[in-house]
Order: sequence, then structure tokens, then C-alpha cells
Amino acid sequence: MNIIIQIYMIMCVILLVFDIGFLLTKNINKMKFFKKNNKFEKLVKKEIKKREADGEFSMGFLIKLPKELSKTQNLVALQNILNENQDAKVWFKSVIFSLVDVYKQKSDYDQAFYIYVVSTLGYNEPVPADFASQFFGFLDSKSLYTFSNTMDALYAFSEEGLLVSAVDKVNEREGFYHKKLFVDGLLTSNVDKESFIKKLIERFDTYNVHTKEALLDYFRMTNVDVSEFCMKLLNLKSSESEIVYACMRYFVKKPNAASKEYSLNVLKTETADWVKQMLAIQALKTYNDNEVVSAVKSKITDRNWYVRINALEYLVANGLDSDDIKEIIELNDKYAMETLLYLFKNDEEKSKLISEVLEKAEKTVEEGVTV
Repeated sequence: MNIIIQIYMIMCVILLVFDIGFLLTKNINKMKFFKKNNKFEKLVKKEIKKREADGEFSMGFLIKLPKELSKTQNLVALQNILNENQDAKVWFKSVIFSLVDVYKQKSDYDQAFYIYVVSTLGYNEPVPADFASQFFGFLDSKSLYTFSNTMDALYAFSEEGLLVSAVDKVNEREGFYHKKLFVDGLLTSNVDKESFIKKLIERFDTYNVHTKEALLDYFRMTNVDVSEFCMKLLNLKSSESEIVYACMRYFVKKPNAASKEYSLNVLKTETADWVKQMLAIQALKTYNDNEVVSAVKSKITDRNWYVRINALEYLVANGLDSDDIKEIIELNDKYAMETLLYLFKNDEEKSKLISEVLEKAEKTVEEGVTV
């Protein structure tokens, strides 16, 4: 048996070494290290000072600049300089734009860096239409880095038409681009969110479930009111569970009368799954009328931990007192008791009360068995 285990361990080590070697060999050609071009760097700094003093670059510099920046090594040097001199970015923008076709012919690494530079240039006005059309083509890349950097640039452009088309592309490449990057990126854009979201809602039915879920998360994190649209989705029997949950999360953050009624109906429906029940309780947290309290209280004995803990947290937030705790303990429900002990594990007074009531209950049970 020991020999078999040793052979197995040796084989595992061999396979691990092989995998590491294979990955290194596969990616070594994509790894690039650029030697610092001090001569070009000095020239750029000199020309920036000239531009600041005289209002223009030298003609010779302007003529040679496109060719120099077609080398990724020099683009790296320029980016480092512009990081220290933000005001100079606008002076190089048109030249960098003109190189889009040049960098489309380069490797994934070169493309990704070029796109990254474009995304950092700052935008207060629309980018040229011909450049935007060519640049958008980077979204067809098989490289995730290239795709992700292109999306970052499009967020920075903040142009509604381009962003709507970008959402279509994300939808087309289902699962290629992470939802968090997508939602966070949309939130950074300075696009008119109300107009943009209106366009997305018009096209909503054309998107797959993953894109829909991401967009609903984005809607929730903006100040745009889409409550009517979300309620419409909730009332559609054909809505996928991911869409239902996303809409319910919207109402957790932005509850209204319609969502209150919907959430109460969820808690009254025995077949509702635990996620819907949990979200329904969360969406009712701003209400404390008798109907809501009663509906939530009925969930403290639910078999699902998340439903129970949310129900008890709601009751605590709405003034759960010692008599209420005794009432819960007297239910003699192990699920409710487990959650109650967890919730008050750091509250010495309530923990003591729970323990005392539990001891009395156990003693009563023992006495009954003895009799």
C-alpha cells in the first residue's frame, strides 16, 4: 500500500511540473520587457516644456512623433511622462488616435497597452467618429485584456451610442467579460444615465439572462427610477429566477408600496424558494406595521438559515424584547433556537436569558418524562 501511495505522489508531482512547464512555454512568447528609451523620454520632456512656453511643438518633433509612438516601447515612455503631466495629455491625443490601425496589427499585449493609454487620456468631448468606429473593433479580440481595456476606454468616452453597442457586444460574447467589471465600468461612465438606461430597457428583451442580471444590478446602483420596469418583470411568469432575484434586490434598496405588497405575498406563499423569502424580508425592513411584523415573524422557524437570520434581525431592529425572546423559545423549535443563540452570542444579558429559559424548558421536559 505504501508503495502505491508513493508512486501516486510521484506521478502527481510529475504532472504538476509538466503543467507549469507547459504554461510557461505557451506564454513565454507573449511576455515582453521593454528597455527604457532615455533619448525619446528626454525629447518628449523637452518638447512639452517648449509647448508650455511657446504654445507649440517643433515641426520636426510633430513629423517624427507618429513613427516613434508606433513602437510600444516609446508609448510606454510617453505614458509614464503623461502620468506626471496630466495637462499634456490633450496635446498627444490626436497622434495616439491616428495609430489605431498600426496597433491593430500588433500582438495582444501591444494592443492591450495601446488601448489602456487611450482610456487614460481624459474626455470632455466626443471622440472622432472614424476613430471610434476603428477602435470599437478591438472588442472582437480573443484576448480578455484587450477586451477589458477596450470596455474601460468606452466607459471613459461616455458616448451613449458607443456604450449601447458595447453592451450588445458583451451580450454577444456571453460569459467572456466578468459581471462585476461590467457593472462597475458602467457606473464610472459619465453618460447621461437616464437616457442610457431608457435605451437599455428598450432593448432588454434582446439580451441573455446574464446580461439582463448585470444591467439590473447597474440600474439598482444608479439614481434612475426603474421601479415600474422591475415590478413588471416580477409579475411576468416567464422571468428567469436570476431576473426575479435581481429585481427583488432592487426593491431591497428602493422599496415602495408595490414591492411591499409583492414581498408580503412571497412570505405568504409556501412554495416560494429561500432566496425569494430572504429578499422579501430584506425588502420589508423599512416597514413595521402589524401585517409585516406578523409575516416576518412566521419565518423564524423556517428551515433555511438565511431566512431565519433575516427574520430575526428584522424583529431585533423593530424592538424584539425579553418577552418576545421567551415567546420564541417557547415555540420549542430547534431551528429558531439555533438562530437566536447565534444572533445574541455577543449579548451577555440576552444570552443568559436564553440559557435560563432553555434550562427551565429542558427541566420541564425531564420532569414530564420522569412522571
